[in-house]
Amino acid sequence: MDSHRYEIVTSASKVGTPEIEPHQYFVHFAEFRMPAENQPRMVELAKEHVGPAMSLDGLLSATFHRSLDGERVINYGQWENQEAIAKLTERPGFGSEDGYWTGLAKNEFHLYEVLLSENAAS
Repeated sequence: MDSHRYEIVTSASKVGTPEIEPHQYFVHFAEFRMPAENQPRMVELAKEHVGPAMSLDGLLSATFHRSLDGERVINYGQWENQEAIAKLTERPGFGSEDGYWTGLAKNEFHLYEVLLSENAAS
């Protein structure tokens, strides 16, 4: 089992706290893996790049989390549609070949559609 604890290091949103509803948004998870000594710089870069990313049409929110063991940074984002996220990967510094993380971390990225969301009973 690969278990990690995380804390939020930066977050931005155009819509406040987005509600997670089925078929409403696309969600991306980007997992950046790195040697622990690279995590502080990776967090700095995440904070620098979240603002420019939020200027993109279709990106609703982005939240970066750092693992407490220092080996990972996770980005969770909510998007209006798949086309919007494709535009992000075309911007300098966000593509797989020229990502701002190059030399610090390896990035594995996945895109999901929300199919089910249940609220905890009150």
